[in-house]
Amino acid sequence: MRGPLIHIPKNSAIYALGAANKRSKPLFETKDVSWTVNSKDSWALIGKAKNNVFQTLLGHTRVSPTPAHSLYPRYKDVDAFSRLKFVSFRHSGGNGEFYDYTARYGAMRDGDDKTLGQSFEEIAQELTIPRSHQDALIRQLGLEQLLDVPLIALSNGQTRRARIARAIFRQPEVLLLDEPLTGLDVESRERLLQLLESFRASPDNSPHVLSSYRLQEIVDLTHHTLQDIAPAFVSHVLYLEGDRFWAGPRDEFFGDFAPKHLQAELATKPWSTQSTTSKTALVADLQGVNVIYRGERKVLSQISWQIHQGDRWQLKGANGSGKTTLLSLITGDHPQSYTQPHLLLPSASADGAPKLQHRKRIPTPTLRSSIGIVSPELFDAFPRKEPGMTVWDAVQTGFGGGFVPAKEGVGKIHVDSWESSDVEKLREWRTSRCWDVLEALGPLAWDLPTTNEPPTSSSGDPIGNCTPNAVTRDFASRLFPSLSQGEQRLVLLMRALVGRPPLVILDEVWAGMDERMIEAVKRYFNSPSPSEAFTHDQAVVVVTHWEDEVPWTKQQGLKVFKLEKGSGSVL
Repeated sequence: MRGPLIHIPKNSAIYALGAANKRSKPLFETKDVSWTVNSKDSWALIGKAKNNVFQTLLGHTRVSPTPAHSLYPRYKDVDAFSRLKFVSFRHSGGNGEFYDYTARYGAMRDGDDKTLGQSFEEIAQELTIPRSHQDALIRQLGLEQLLDVPLIALSNGQTRRARIARAIFRQPEVLLLDEPLTGLDVESRERLLQLLESFRASPDNSPHVLSSYRLQEIVDLTHHTLQDIAPAFVSHVLYLEGDRFWAGPRDEFFGDFAPKHLQAELATKPWSTQSTTSKTALVADLQGVNVIYRGERKVLSQISWQIHQGDRWQLKGANGSGKTTLLSLITGDHPQSYTQPHLLLPSASADGAPKLQHRKRIPTPTLRSSIGIVSPELFDAFPRKEPGMTVWDAVQTGFGGGFVPAKEGVGKIHVDSWESSDVEKLREWRTSRCWDVLEALGPLAWDLPTTNEPPTSSSGDPIGNCTPNAVTRDFASRLFPSLSQGEQRLVLLMRALVGRPPLVILDEVWAGMDERMIEAVKRYFNSPSPSEAFTHDQAVVVVTHWEDEVPWTKQQGLKVFKLEKGSGSVL
């Protein structure tokens, strides 16, 4: 079959299905740019609205006027959509109801779950894939050592690679990948990029891949100069954000479009913080920690790690090195946290200051209120079917670390009498804190010009002692499930920060956020305002595979704890 693979003409408007042309605003318009994808092209999709492009390719939108030779000219006489496979790593929490994501650790202990190898065998039998092809792909993605591991026990990065492998096993002619590099360690990224490069080198026998990326995976902005760091095989770039749609060759993107339209990103000031050099009180103390499954598979071995007030840590390690397991011990979610001889975690004392106790002596609600966390597991598990749950409701669950909102109404906070001897004072503080984080990380911050100044209220006062802006109040009233993925992740970050817990864990905190949201968080983390993101008494642990996403440097007091094959050390 001849002709281009994909074609959207100039002056096209893309609408949500069911939207009327005259009365509805299009999702995006191509204006004077046409988009044509040919067999040998390798496209990178970037920009805040890139998911709308995927939705169009999946047939979930309407192109007006209808392209003369269909959206897929090469497949105009057949069902094009049956030849596609879309691999998305956005919310995957099933039907939107809360589920106990900590149950995975019990399942691993029992060892009765389907393994990765068994899941591959099922697909191979269904599609009669030659064993040699299956084994080659498994080796290319570095999955051969994981075939006997239960699916539920795979790390986030391992799960991503497994999902990509399963999609390729189904032999699609067009493979759509939504931010596949996020959450992968350096070695895994290289393996995946080599695989995608091999597809482009042999297009007649491989799927045609269109992949989206975060801006920082394509453009290096860290040194205030625009540098091309896109994967070598990328030949074309599509950019979609706001009302700006652009598509063309890679050299034109970096030579003309990016210098003209991405300059605002170059003005971002570097991260900064006040480092902590003196020893302060402990907020977590792990000595000789071990995690073993089935009596033989050791995931963590003799881990010793002390986290003090004011510490700023980066937790490093390859996919499958044990990071998620270690964090689940610290949050008390792992069953084996109860059996560790020396695992001391934060617990509120009578005066409100943190004190250390063994996990089995700390009630789970107390521990959850003492540790603020953002993680892929929490994002997937957070309930989206709770009737009427607003952004305000979701944020205030951070005070207790629970998942069921009080639903007192926007601007109102429920406080139980046993929580404080001065209920009204605590209620006032919690209300102020909710507005603080909503002003700092809400829509006002996304539209601010690139600056190092913190957001202000409608009265012009710095956040922390202000009346909430009307835009912020409207955002607080929105239903949580109606938000975009990036907005939901921001709200869950607000939830982790709002109670000022002694320990904050930021696990892949940037995943799913667009560039403007990321910059808003950076400004907040860097803000010297009265409502700064972290106090000097709070400890923070950041987990990321991208060094430029770490908020602090070693010169600013950053410490690094690295896991490798289950063993840990301070670098």
